Amino acid sequence: MFRAMLAEDLNAVHQIEQQVQTHPWSLKQFQQSLESDQCTVLLQQQRVIGFCILQTVLDEANLLLMAIDPAFQGQGYGQQLLTQALDALPNHPIQVFLEVRESNQAAIHFYQKLDFHQIDLRKNYYPLAQGGREHAIIMVKSCCDDFHQLFKP
Repeated sequence: MFRAMLAEDLNAVHQIEQQVQTHPWSLKQFQQSLESDQCTVLLQQQRVIGFCILQTVLDEANLLLMAIDPAFQGQGYGQQLLTQALDALPNHPIQVFLEVRESNQAAIHFYQKLDFHQIDLRKNYYPLAQGGREHAIIMVKSCCDDFHQLFKP
């Protein structure tokens, strides 16, 4: 089941984030997103097993954060969650952007299966656990069949 994230979901969401990220968001960051962004959770038997946070600006959306509890990964929940969250946006965006660590090949392949493609590289963007920095791949997905027609002269 999918629904909007509630304040009482924040601890569960934060716990998932800490399991999957080397530099997880703080509880305060989740609280701020809850107030300003579209936050969706995925529940299984009343337990939060995933979340997705999307920010919208006019006709574009940015996937800020998304994660599935490691115990439930690889079962198609991520695709269901992202598809549901995008479909629930009030103004269907023309494009959806995201950034992903260059080393996160599993996530890159996941996004490619959902029709995202690389458009740029943000150098030295993500901090590494052992020090140093890692590049971010910027990806985009067109949500409009006539997307390329919109920009023809």
